[in-house]
Amino acid sequence: FPLLHIIRERNDMSLSSIRSSIESTQREIQRLQKRHSDKSRDVASRSKRITDLKSSLSRTSSTSLAQNKLRQIQSLEKDIAKLQSDMSSLDAQIAKKTEKLHKLQNDLTKEQQREQNKVIKALEKHQQQNLTNQAAVVANANERIAKTTTVTVDFDVFISHASEDKDDLVRPLADALVEMGIKVWYDEFQLKIGDSLRRSIDAGLANSTFGIVVLSPSFFAKNWPQYELDGLVQREMEGGKVILPLWHKVSKSEVMGYSPSLADKLALNSTVATIEELAAEFADVIKGA
Repeated sequence: FPLLHIIRERNDMSLSSIRSSIESTQREIQRLQKRHSDKSRDVASRSKRITDLKSSLSRTSSTSLAQNKLRQIQSLEKDIAKLQSDMSSLDAQIAKKTEKLHKLQNDLTKEQQREQNKVIKALEKHQQQNLTNQAAVVANANERIAKTTTVTVDFDVFISHASEDKDDLVRPLADALVEMGIKVWYDEFQLKIGDSLRRSIDAGLANSTFGIVVLSPSFFAKNWPQYELDGLVQREMEGGKVILPLWHKVSKSEVMGYSPSLADKLALNSTVATIEELAAEFADVIKGA
C-alpha cells in the first residue's frame, strides 16, 4: 500500500524526533543525578572530617592548634553549605528535566496512537475501495449475463462454500434441500465439463433468490467463495433479504474478524443442528419469501 508507506514514513520522522528528545533528556537527568551523588558524597566526607576534628579538639592542649582546627571546621562547614546549595539547585534541575521527560513520553504515546489511527483509517478506506470495485465487477458481470444469456434457470438458493466442506456438510445439505422441493444452485448439480467457472457462478448469483453462505475456516481462506460472497453482498445492497449464513466449525469471534456485518446476522450452526434440521430451517425461510 503506497499510501500506508507514506503515512508511516512521515510518522516515523515525528516519532524519531520525540524519541531522540526523550533519550537526550534521560542522559541529562543521569548527568545531573551523578553530579548530585558526587556532591552528596563530598558532604558526607566533609561531615566526617568535621566530626573527627571536633573529637580531637577536646584533646588538644595547644591554643594555636585548637584555633587551627576551629578554622578547618569553619571552612568545612562553608564547603558543606555551598555543596548543599548546589544539591538544591540540582534537585530543581532534575525535577524540571523529569517533568519534561514525562511530557515527552506522553507526546510519544499520543503520536503512536495518532499513527495507529491513521493507518487504520487508510486500511479502511482501501478496503472500502476494494469492496466498491468488487461490487462494480459483479454488477457488470450480472449485466453482461443478462444481455448474453438466452435461456436462464431461476434457482431458489445458491450455496457458497469451500470445497473442503463439500463432503461432510454441503453435499448432504444440497440433497436434503432438493428433496424438499428447493431449487439449488450447487456446483456438482450445475457445472459440466467445459463450462466457464466464473460465468457459471455469475449465472447462479444472478438467478438465485437466496444465498446460503457456509462460513468455515476453509471458506475464510479461499478466493472463489469470497468472489461469490461479494456477489451476494451486492445483491443484498440492491434490496432484499439474500444472505443466509451457516456457521460450520467457527466461533462468533472468528466470523467477526472476517466480516462484522455477517457476524451480526442471525445464523444457523452446524454444530447444534442436523443436516435435516438445517435443511428444514432454510426451506421454511425460502418458501416463506
